Amino acid sequence: MKGFLILLLFAFSLVSYSQSTFFYELEGENTFKDAVRQLSDDTSVSPLIDLIDNEKSLSLYPVMELSYSIDNKEKGIFRAGAGAQLNYSSNKLNAGFTYLFNRGEYMTYRKELINARSVIPASTSKQGISTIDAQFWDAFLSYTPNQTFDFEIGYGRKFIGSGHRSLLLSDLSSPYPYFKINTKFWKLNYTNLFSRQMNTYGVVGDQDLYRQKFTASHYLELELFKKLKIGLFETVIWQSDEGTYIRGFDPNYLNPVIFYRPVEFSVGSSDNVILGANIEYEFISNYTFYFQALIDEFLLDEIRADVSQVVNEDEDIQSGWWGNKYGIQVGLKANDFLGKQGLMIRVEYNAVRPYTYAHSSPTQAYSHHSLPLAHPLGANFEEAIAQLRYSRSDWSFSAQYNQSRRGVSPFGTNFGEEIELSNTSRIKEYENFIGQGISTHTKYFEGSISRRLKFLWGADLSIGYAWRQQEAMDVVDVNTMVYLSIRSNLFRRAFDY
Repeated sequence: MKGFLILLLFAFSLVSYSQSTFFYELEGENTFKDAVRQLSDDTSVSPLIDLIDNEKSLSLYPVMELSYSIDNKEKGIFRAGAGAQLNYSSNKLNAGFTYLFNRGEYMTYRKELINARSVIPASTSKQGISTIDAQFWDAFLSYTPNQTFDFEIGYGRKFIGSGHRSLLLSDLSSPYPYFKINTKFWKLNYTNLFSRQMNTYGVVGDQDLYRQKFTASHYLELELFKKLKIGLFETVIWQSDEGTYIRGFDPNYLNPVIFYRPVEFSVGSSDNVILGANIEYEFISNYTFYFQALIDEFLLDEIRADVSQVVNEDEDIQSGWWGNKYGIQVGLKANDFLGKQGLMIRVEYNAVRPYTYAHSSPTQAYSHHSLPLAHPLGANFEEAIAQLRYSRSDWSFSAQYNQSRRGVSPFGTNFGEEIELSNTSRIKEYENFIGQGISTHTKYFEGSISRRLKFLWGADLSIGYAWRQQEAMDVVDVNTMVYLSIRSNLFRRAFDY
């Protein structure tokens, strides 16, 4: 009977996007993390095929998910697919390949998002309107010649930070080709990431109109006393086609130890440069405070004007300059909360000013395939998140509540939330503030109970409930869903906004 059940589930196998998005924790030695979990790292799960000798190993895992949901608008929602993960490891060489194909339906508001963007978060492609096909694949090949250097080439996504969201680099978008160099020495961990993205905003389906762009990033992290980690981030985005000539990948940005703004000026370009900082501090054992600051552009005098306006509310001070583009994240995470083993809580706040991540050239926005490379809400928003998870043995309970306030532009205008609109189309020079435009308030709750099924290669059997309410211009829209699923928990599916 067990063998028949395994064959049946594998035949239908997996990947549904209609359930929990939040209890998957990204892993990594530092705050620069991989977005896809390698099942070979979990010694409690046996692969379908395992070839091991004294120097190397090769393993194959089926990855699965079968889901049925009841939506208050769409009624029954079914989704199924198939996939596998192949992993190889040796003394200095490691490789992995993950492929997923899935077909089915989505919760109403998620389907509307997918069709508006013509892309599914975290997936490479989308076809269909109601019943949607999607593919995901992730691959990497890494070479570690010694304890100092690690070189990796791949097709996937990365994440920087300690929070549920990231304002620097997140795992929301579709995978992209990249080359990564990681250097470790003393208490420093230094990462260079060179990658290629595509601008498809408004032209999805017509590949002749797609615009290629590149990003070059570096992230330097210093670890002090194993309690405090301080990271500095910088990235530059430039378009391949400059109009008068094809620029392609600019070799000036290959220098792994420079700041990019001087290089940008030296080559006479106006590329999009973004700076940031990430701090993680474990002030008590298992209690971690984390913080991110993101600066896209600003003028010190204009920042002073903003501060003066806050301090002197009664005075009419020219403030709120559109070019003050920045964001902050503040969060607190506690593992084994109140001494209860397996209990985790997190509270987090994110805010990003209008026009942040955007550029005068839409191709140079900080995005890929019509999705942001940082926070899923783009810009012109503030958000609060609360999470709780309790795990014991193979059981887990998860709950999340978050709410956000975001400004949305009426048709034909640009109030700063859509990062792929040129910031030259902005509405005004001054008096810009978070939430300008049509003030849109969103509340989201999701809870689930899961049991890990080791005989199904670590897949989770979950039952859960999701609720979303959005209010704008006195119109309230509510979407709810109850779901039952079996899935391999390989990566996050970010629909919790």
